[in-house]
Amino acid sequence: MFDKINDYRTISLDEIEAIKLMNRIDTKFIVASETMMRLLDELMDDYMVLEIASQRFGQYRSMYYDTDDLQMFYAHITGRLPRYKVRKRKYSQNGMQFLEVKHKKPNCKTLKKRLPLENEIGLNNSFVADNTPFRTKDLHQKLDSCFNRITLVNWERTERLTLDFNLQFHSFDGTVSPLFRHAAIVELKQDKRVESVIVRRLKDQNIRPCSVSKYCVGMLLLDNRLSYKMYKKNFVKFINLSSWNYSV
Repeated sequence: MFDKINDYRTISLDEIEAIKLMNRIDTKFIVASETMMRLLDELMDDYMVLEIASQRFGQYRSMYYDTDDLQMFYAHITGRLPRYKVRKRKYSQNGMQFLEVKHKKPNCKTLKKRLPLENEIGLNNSFVADNTPFRTKDLHQKLDSCFNRITLVNWERTERLTLDFNLQFHSFDGTVSPLFRHAAIVELKQDKRVESVIVRRLKDQNIRPCSVSKYCVGMLLLDNRLSYKMYKKNFVKFINLSSWNYSV
C-alpha cells in the first residue's frame, strides 16, 4: 500500500533518540489513507523514515487508563487545559513497552514522559503520582488501540512526523471496532511552531489542523452512552473518511 516508503533514506532509532521532542507542540490532522499515500510520494526530498530491525512500518498497541468517571476523556473532548493521558504502549519492532504520561499544558505544549516496562503488572504508583494529579488506585483500563505507524524525520532533524493508519479499537467489555483502513491520523511534533513542509502540503489540499485523540475516538466508537457534542466535528470527519456506517 505504501511502497514509496522503501525509497526513503532511513534514520535509526539511536539517531532519532536525539530528536525525542518530549516537550513539544503537537499539530494533528485527519486525512484519507489515499491522501497519506500521495504525501509519501511528495515528502521524500524533505524527510527520512525511521527504520528499526529492517522494518519501516511499526505496529503499536496502546492501553489507556482513566478514572471511572472518565476525567481525562472529558477534559480532552471539552478542550480543558491542563489535561493528561495515561497509557501503556508496546512497540512491535523492538518489543519494548513503556508506561507513558502526556501532559497538555496551558501554553498548549505537550510534555511526554515514559517509563520502560519489563513484565510489570498494573501501573507504577510513583511514576503516575509524580507526573499527574491522579492516584493509580483510581485509574482503570478503558481502551485498547492497535495501529500501524510510519515515523518521518525532517532533514534538519527539528521535527518528527507520525502517520497512523489501520486503526482498530477494543473495549474491556469485549467490544471491537472495525479495522479502519481509509482514515489516517497525521501528527507533527515540533519544539516550537515554525513553518513546515507537511503543513503547507496539507493546506494546499484544504486540510486544516484539528484536535483529535485516538483514545477519544475509540471511546466514542465503542460506547454510545458517551456524549460527544463538543467533539462531533472531528469525530464525524474520522467516521466519514472511514466509510463506516455509524449513526452520528
